[in-house]
Amino acid sequence: MGHRHKVNQISRSAFKVNILLLLLAANLFTSVMADPLLVGIFPRRDAVVTANLFRPLTRYLQEQLQRPVNLELSPNYDIFLERLQKRHYDLVHMNQLEYINAHEKLGYDALVQNEEFGEKTIRGAIYVRRDSGIRQLEQLRDKKILFGGGPRAMMSYIVPTYLLRQAGLEAGDYQETYAINPPNAVLSTYLKRTDAGGAGEVVQRLPMVTKKINVDELAVIAVSEPLPHLPWAVKEEMDDDLKTRLKNLLLGLKASPQGEEILRQARLSAFNPVDDEDYDSHRAIIDAIHAP
Repeated sequence: MGHRHKVNQISRSAFKVNILLLLLAANLFTSVMADPLLVGIFPRRDAVVTANLFRPLTRYLQEQLQRPVNLELSPNYDIFLERLQKRHYDLVHMNQLEYINAHEKLGYDALVQNEEFGEKTIRGAIYVRRDSGIRQLEQLRDKKILFGGGPRAMMSYIVPTYLLRQAGLEAGDYQETYAINPPNAVLSTYLKRTDAGGAGEVVQRLPMVTKKINVDELAVIAVSEPLPHLPWAVKEEMDDDLKTRLKNLLLGLKASPQGEEILRQARLSAFNPVDDEDYDSHRAIIDAIHAP
């Protein structure tokens, strides 16, 4: 009897182990077979830099969520917008204008926002060279202004244009041109290729700028009030549990050494909570200059 009892015990133990292995295998299969979570990043920087910044983050999300997470890069803004309009992305990082439009027309909800250089807000600015003799916005009449993006660039076009309107300068009072990205507007101002540049105030502190020029030779002659930072948004129909997990993972990065390293690589100091209403100040500026 004792021998038979031990055999039965072994059989029951083996059965439990097999069930556990089957459950683990099923969970792994489900994770592998789950649709990839597509993460989109607006082309604030070139694609190579963007990939280096955010691949550690998407790898971390994949590990924590136990499902495929794909980083989708766009070579230019038009392709990014085309994919956004098709609701291609599940989680998407974009500027404030695109978020406002995506929320109202495409069904995206703000999840978190950036914190950069320890700052929870961001400001638009207009740059000139210190030796240009230009001290006030009014002096830019009939001058060339290079904006760090086209009319859809929130901090590099819309906010600087709002500053110009506040100073009494209207469309046609200056020559308007566009750079491929915000750093190029600042670099071109330094190199005297333009009389002034429009870009975020933070751009002058980016390594891709400070490593190339002496920013002390630049002056900011106008800067906006602090505005809510760049958002990350998800589709409104995303499963609530997945939304919560994503939000908690992003907000929690600053609480661990691994998370801090991921943030450092992405040139962020943290992610912070955000609500749609936080972008009402941006809405007022967009309406004031009739932005697209």
